[in-house]
Amino acid sequence: MDRSVGATELIRSVLPEWTVRLFELAALFGDELVVVGVLLLFVTADMYGAVRRRSDRLVSDRVAFVSAVVLGGLALTFVVKATLGFPRPPASLQAIPREGEGFPSGHTMAATILWGALALWSGRFTRRRRLGLAAILIGLVGFSRLALGVHYLVDVLASVGFGVGYLLLAERLTGREPRAAFAGAALLGSAAVLVSGGATDGWLAFVGCVGGAVGWWLTTRRSVRNAWKAVTQ
Repeated sequence: MDRSVGATELIRSVLPEWTVRLFELAALFGDELVVVGVLLLFVTADMYGAVRRRSDRLVSDRVAFVSAVVLGGLALTFVVKATLGFPRPPASLQAIPREGEGFPSGHTMAATILWGALALWSGRFTRRRRLGLAAILIGLVGFSRLALGVHYLVDVLASVGFGVGYLLLAERLTGREPRAAFAGAALLGSAAVLVSGGATDGWLAFVGCVGGAVGWWLTTRRSVRNAWKAVTQ
């Protein structure tokens, strides 16, 4: 399947080489480790808020739902890439050598899922401002993948479509209920193991999804909530 429409070739031909480092940094907004780190900060901030409010809930339903959707989305990204397995642009076009599947763009899809979820369901700032910031970050990550020559325009656009579609479907199917969202994430994590044939990345996706589900379940237990309440009050 020829996915080249000339956009990556054009961008690579006009950008000076000194911009490569800048676009590597921009791509970090969609890096899986950064995504997980931002998610942990999001959860930690919610727990800190629970302490200030003297709540017996370690993690709110809203934050638990967002966490489940993002973790499931990371697993879905891996599943789609491993299932389709389309190649990257040729090495001669890449500013930084990259191997593995080229469709969809994992960075762009992960960025769409993380920043899109925070824009849709976090409580900070106005919804319009959150959506605007998310669009900027997602666009920056997507363009960085073209500028680095590791993806085609089709890959990036499809990744945004997959990510947005997943977020809308997750909300519709779960009704923003954490239990249903974590169940879906666990299924996606299991699918990651199956399509990878038991590879390390597949198991990491599984452990992240199931571990997140178990961690949230523990926070809902009465004994844990009582202990948390005793500490915060």
